[in-house]
Amino acid sequence: MNSRLAMAASVFGALTAGATAVVYLNFSARVMPSLGRMANAAGIARMQSFNRTAEQGPFMFCFFGAALAGGYLIYRFARGDRSTAGVLLAAGGAAYLLGFLLTMVYNVPLNDRLARLDPHAASSIGVWRDYLSGWTAANTVRAVLSGVATLLLVGGSVAAAQGRASGSAAPVTDPHRVSADVLR
Repeated sequence: MNSRLAMAASVFGALTAGATAVVYLNFSARVMPSLGRMANAAGIARMQSFNRTAEQGPFMFCFFGAALAGGYLIYRFARGDRSTAGVLLAAGGAAYLLGFLLTMVYNVPLNDRLARLDPHAASSIGVWRDYLSGWTAANTVRAVLSGVATLLLVGGSVAAAQGRASGSAAPVTDPHRVSADVLR
């Protein structure tokens, strides 16, 4: 891997996937158990409040930024970057994107369903209890996938840096080669 863009994407992806993993881990380890101990109506209302405010700039930057970086690193692998760094980075990107996909197809629809509940309705209790267990389990999977992605992206970044230091991936200075490497 000798593209500066790929190195930037790998470091950026590691940082943003790591930040996302921390948010997910905090929810699975602390927030959701706390909500589960609250009265049902209070737990539902609190989670509805969290979900309304979840789409804030810093989290969305990390959530979508890591997905973009991961997609680019997979693209580089598909275009032929079979170096150790390229393999690690593509695997990291794939791990993160699996968690991203899980979010979109499972967690977001659950959040949408929860948003429609009346916290004080008796019929909401069963839905809330199912939500707590299902959402938390999926969220824990997202935390693990984001954590694995972070480790793979850090490992790939280190492998790329070591390759540069040994001269096996010398920096490209010719402008035509730079654009060719970015697209490779």
